[in-house]
Amino acid sequence: MNVNSAILISDPINIRYLTGFMGLAPNEREVYCLLTGSETFLFVNSLYRETANSIVLRSQQNSNKQINKYTNNPIKIIELSQEKPIEILLNQILLKNNVKTLEFEKYDVSVAEYEKLQKELSAITLVPSFGKIEKMRIVKNKNEIDTIKKACALTDECFTHLLTYIKEGQSESEIAWEIETFFHENGATSSFSPIVAFNEHSSQPHYASAISCQLKAFSIILLDFGAKVDGYCADMTRIVFLGKPKDEWIKAYNTILEAQMAALKYLGAYTHLKGVKAHLPGVVQPSGAKADEIAKKIITDAGYPVYPHGLGHGVGLAIHEAPRLSMSRDETLVPGNVFSVEPGIYVEGKYGIRIEDLVVLTDTGAETLSKSEKGLILI
Repeated sequence: MNVNSAILISDPINIRYLTGFMGLAPNEREVYCLLTGSETFLFVNSLYRETANSIVLRSQQNSNKQINKYTNNPIKIIELSQEKPIEILLNQILLKNNVKTLEFEKYDVSVAEYEKLQKELSAITLVPSFGKIEKMRIVKNKNEIDTIKKACALTDECFTHLLTYIKEGQSESEIAWEIETFFHENGATSSFSPIVAFNEHSSQPHYASAISCQLKAFSIILLDFGAKVDGYCADMTRIVFLGKPKDEWIKAYNTILEAQMAALKYLGAYTHLKGVKAHLPGVVQPSGAKADEIAKKIITDAGYPVYPHGLGHGVGLAIHEAPRLSMSRDETLVPGNVFSVEPGIYVEGKYGIRIEDLVVLTDTGAETLSKSEKGLILI
């Protein structure tokens, strides 16, 4: 980093990634992080000073620390107050360090915040920035992958529990709440509000589960959910049938399973290079766009409409992050990427079928982290 420049990080997830600290209400401005060429600052309000001190100290003492990835500087904690808001504290620090340029996260800073910064930091050039920390987050290290594996394992355990829990007469919301409860009772939280969709509701890819919809015999049940462990997310979708499924449901299900398996085979194809490491020169890395194309072709060739989303998305501290597996974004995938693979068939007003696994790309191929059964499941 240039000695005359600095970066202001305001996105709570990026701050969590860099420092290990995240406030209780990520949608509120509870914390900022400033990275200069020689120092790293964490700004918190008085409610979090003790918490921030303990988290930063614990992370710094950890030999496998996930902290301060952008620089090697120790983290200094500074308390925010009404008398000393972020813009005043920034001005003092930047002038002291002879900083001339301040980058800020343009998709996270509001117009009101920008105007305050512009007014107070009159001697500093403000430069909008995007993606510097997000690009670091794309490639997970071993500790991050191990944590995601724990989240996936707990998600698998929850699915096994649901197979004995789900009964006729239950509502979508009741099952969704059981998922939340299971995670909390096992020391985790949900990565997102679980999607539980019966029959025609399953044709909506992002559906809000309803308390008024009760499960009847001979139904499709779509379950899209994931555990969050130590801040890292899991994401999995499975289809369960209550009673004997209709032939058209079985056909659609088998088509989706074929499409997903074909995409997974392509993503792991370089495992056949007989021990050659995937990151070495000359090894062709898989393309997210190509994987999406493979899955969509199988689905459309079977006579179904193309699904209205990409094949998958990155998963980590956020449930949706880079990389994206989509024909509209030709991204090359590299070892350390963790992403979902989730083709779907959606017949509006009738039914939806989606199968989703989390995958990590390694030096020798693609490892599926979601272990739950993907054959036809009848309960």
